[in-house]
Amino acid sequence: MSTTVIRPKNRAEWLDVRQQGIGSSEVATIVGLNPFETPYELWRRKRGLDAPQEENFAMRAGHYLEDAVAQFWHDETGREIIKRSAVDWIIRSNERPFMQVSPDRTYWRDGRHSADNKGILECKTTQLAVDGDDLPKHWFCQVQYQLGVAEISDGSIAWLTQGREFGYRDITLVPDFFGWLCEEAERFYRDNIIGGAEPDATSVRDVLLKYNRHTDGKVTEVTQEIYDACMKLKDVRRALADLERDKEELEERIKLGFGDAEAIAYNGTTLATWKAPKPTERFDAKAFCAAHPDMAQEFTAPSQGARRFLLK
Repeated sequence: MSTTVIRPKNRAEWLDVRQQGIGSSEVATIVGLNPFETPYELWRRKRGLDAPQEENFAMRAGHYLEDAVAQFWHDETGREIIKRSAVDWIIRSNERPFMQVSPDRTYWRDGRHSADNKGILECKTTQLAVDGDDLPKHWFCQVQYQLGVAEISDGSIAWLTQGREFGYRDITLVPDFFGWLCEEAERFYRDNIIGGAEPDATSVRDVLLKYNRHTDGKVTEVTQEIYDACMKLKDVRRALADLERDKEELEERIKLGFGDAEAIAYNGTTLATWKAPKPTERFDAKAFCAAHPDMAQEFTAPSQGARRFLLK
């Protein structure tokens, strides 16, 4: 397998090129290991049914902080980062052109400047604690896909947690795992993106995207598994109702000890507070409609509510 390096003129062009194939941040979604996106959501985006994901603050911050994470990694490892790699660029497979990756950085593994001595560095910023011996699965998939497509054997993933803790983990290409990612990416690209086959719904988000309202009168016969889940949910709700009743009774008993005090204490230790909030002003929609019905009607528009789940 050989590759082609694409260097877009600007970030907008880079984003457009990325949209044309399957990148490393998407392959974990395809194999069901991305907690933030489902195959159905990815399919909708790739087919143009939904707008491309807009860059939010966290994504923009992560992009800006790549330099900081890379510098921490350099300080920790002593390895030389390739300066030319600190831009928006893409490595595309010539054998499977839909497979393309955009590494955050590349580096010289042992100081020797040659094409066969490069490594890939993936930079992450997160609010979650990271265990270097048990990396998030979607991170691992992302780096494996990058290494395989770029035909590079070694890489590293570095992370900055809450701006206070730094860590990194070296990763070696696992050929069999990459081969499986290739098969799944090719199947998804061929059958779902090009062929248009709709992936199954795997989350409630998917169901609401597909069917934001019900079909009147329609009843679906479900499996034993879903029946068992309904019965178990009834048991859980009964247990929660008992706990809620106990909670209310205890709160009632405790509040009797307040009188007009804002707090109660025992042996000098504050146990609880019970304070009224400051008065606030709110718009009385009901009174407005009664006083100005014509104006209220003019500015009233129908709104589709969310589907309501009721257990019978």
